[in-house]
Amino acid sequence: MINTRFIFFLFAVILLLPSGAYAMSGREIYEKMHELRTRMLDQKTEATMVLYDRGGGKRTRTLTEYSKNASPQAYKVLLVFNSPADLRNVGFLVHARTFAERDLWAYFPEYKRVRRIPTSAQDDSFFGSDFSYDDFSGPPNLDDYSFKVLREETVDNKPCYVVEVTPKIPRKYTRYIAWVAQNLWVTMKIEYYREKELYRSGSFRDIRIINGLPTPFQLEMENLKTRHKTALTINEIVYRTSFPDEFFTQRTLERGGK
Repeated sequence: MINTRFIFFLFAVILLLPSGAYAMSGREIYEKMHELRTRMLDQKTEATMVLYDRGGGKRTRTLTEYSKNASPQAYKVLLVFNSPADLRNVGFLVHARTFAERDLWAYFPEYKRVRRIPTSAQDDSFFGSDFSYDDFSGPPNLDDYSFKVLREETVDNKPCYVVEVTPKIPRKYTRYIAWVAQNLWVTMKIEYYREKELYRSGSFRDIRIINGLPTPFQLEMENLKTRHKTALTINEIVYRTSFPDEFFTQRTLERGGK
């Protein structure tokens, strides 16, 4: 005769199993995200960035970003601020030879020179905002991280994998936790930690499908220590562009993307 107590115990154990029964591993989830971000590279974006300080003051900027899948190299990115006047033609350029090897430059018309940004500064504030240079630098090198699925949760009515991502090389954060929308493979929410301290968090909303690519149109990042927040709104995005390699040069950077 079947022991009903044993069956109940077995059923309870199955229910409580940590989802190593997750459909995908953390690495597989990020491979899907990496594939999507690579497909999104050939694009031009017009956006508005608003910086909010803890006292309620705000500063508004507009910018244009161009990017290119530069195969056999990884990618190229050029970003230029259009306003306000004191930031006009300030720009940022990335050449990624591989997803692990990148050269970053910034241009400041006031000083009439291009400045190389060291890799060690990739987590620094992006021109005074709460985003980092790395946030605008294209898909990452997945081998530089380890991934662990923690659980599944819903964000904005979208089922998400909650993935802990730990860098294998020194960064300004020791780990981050990302809520990744299932079947869309975009981040809905992110939290950056230094050891146990949560110091930066972001949200990505208003996801629209453009040319088959799920695209967040409202992005927000907050520094929880300074209570400074930055909101980025995409005004227009065009995919499947075909800018030549010659466009992504320091000369174009100095000319404000012209």
